[in-house]
Amino acid sequence: MSLPTLTFSAPAKAEGFVDDSHLTGGIYYSQRYRDKRDMTVGSEDYGHYVEDLHHATFNANLDFVSGYAADLIGLDVAGFAAANLATGSAAHPNEISLSSANQRWGEDWSGDKGGFNLYKAALKMKYDDYWMRAGYIQPSGQTLLAVHWGFVPGAYQGAEIGGNWDFGEHGALSSSYLWSDKYKAPWYTEMYEFRAADNTTKIDYVHSLGLRYDFKNKLVLEASMAQAADFMDQYFGKVSYSFPVAGNDLRVSYQFYGAKDKVGDNTIAAYGSVNDEYDGLAWLQGITLGYTLDTLDFRLEAQTVKADGNQGFFLQRITPAYASSNGRLDIWWDAASDFDANGETSAFAGVTYDLKNYDLPGWAIGAGYAYGWNGKPCTTCTVDGKLADQSQRIDESAWTFNIAHTVQTGRLKGTLFNLHYINYDNHGSNPNYSGGYNNMFQDEIDIKFNVIAPFTIF
Repeated sequence: MSLPTLTFSAPAKAEGFVDDSHLTGGIYYSQRYRDKRDMTVGSEDYGHYVEDLHHATFNANLDFVSGYAADLIGLDVAGFAAANLATGSAAHPNEISLSSANQRWGEDWSGDKGGFNLYKAALKMKYDDYWMRAGYIQPSGQTLLAVHWGFVPGAYQGAEIGGNWDFGEHGALSSSYLWSDKYKAPWYTEMYEFRAADNTTKIDYVHSLGLRYDFKNKLVLEASMAQAADFMDQYFGKVSYSFPVAGNDLRVSYQFYGAKDKVGDNTIAAYGSVNDEYDGLAWLQGITLGYTLDTLDFRLEAQTVKADGNQGFFLQRITPAYASSNGRLDIWWDAASDFDANGETSAFAGVTYDLKNYDLPGWAIGAGYAYGWNGKPCTTCTVDGKLADQSQRIDESAWTFNIAHTVQTGRLKGTLFNLHYINYDNHGSNPNYSGGYNNMFQDEIDIKFNVIAPFTIF
């Protein structure tokens, strides 16, 4: 196959690049009140809720997506501005504004600031069934690498290539590969290198390859593998299917997420002091069921975790430090906890009710309940110089409630107002992230109110 020529005329460049371009954006408002119960022995607030995140934040973004000059090459650029309208006394980043630190490895947990952040600047190309993006990018293919979100996404510094092949009635195949040497979460303004669990050892790059096959009969198969150089391998497989039950489709999926580090012999050490995360293959497996009956949408989901070793919980991102990268995980309950402790099994039931039959178009209410049991501590980490107490077992649960309204007509058409409430209960008495439970915190009440107003300029 011969390569396409790049010697096209100027009118051809301008016609495709300009005429198919789009400039969109959004105006966003976030208000949040999150309090956690203080279970630190000797604290004057012991047993009481204390402020964790109290803030009101304004965001606005612009996102330019060009057409393709000569049907071959284009450019995407996007950025956002943030302003803090109100900030509580808690110092850590609220993840909707900008951190007072410019990048993760300079983070001192001193709070937030306003400002501007460029989160996308990508050269893109397409030819036949193939496509490519390079620069500041968001994964758009089938890989295990993902980004954090505020109101806008984080970004990888790197390149992604992929292809899509349609075989008619026999199905369609999609595949992509992503390579990156730096990342930034959306609340940081500068790119930063990947690091291992000790927050010091540099990881030269991460990369991932993924495949998706749609059989066009409601059966979809997905698989992916990711690597952090000389540190971690990850694996993903998913089967999705839907079939009619009582006149409506029952949506079913099985999902497998695996991780295996390539460091050390899993000797006993405090979390973060070694890069030996897991003892053997760690995994999270899940099953999801979904069913829509008129104005009611039901979800019933469950997952179970095996994560022996120093870390003590399964983490979907390929580098363990906060905001250092992110990974794909299609099971999410918006219920505070990740329900991902070693040995933990958890289940979620939820329902959303569309109120259109009550002459309330665009209104919906929802509720959910999650329960996790048999959470174990990390098996080889130390607490106060001793092996974490392996006799511990902790259950956790959460109620969630949601009210949402999407404006249906007028100048504000498409604007979303969303109120989400979480009441999380840790059934143990350990203080936050202690006792060998390195990703489990204490009781929490979280109220989030968001407004999202999208717009199109051209």
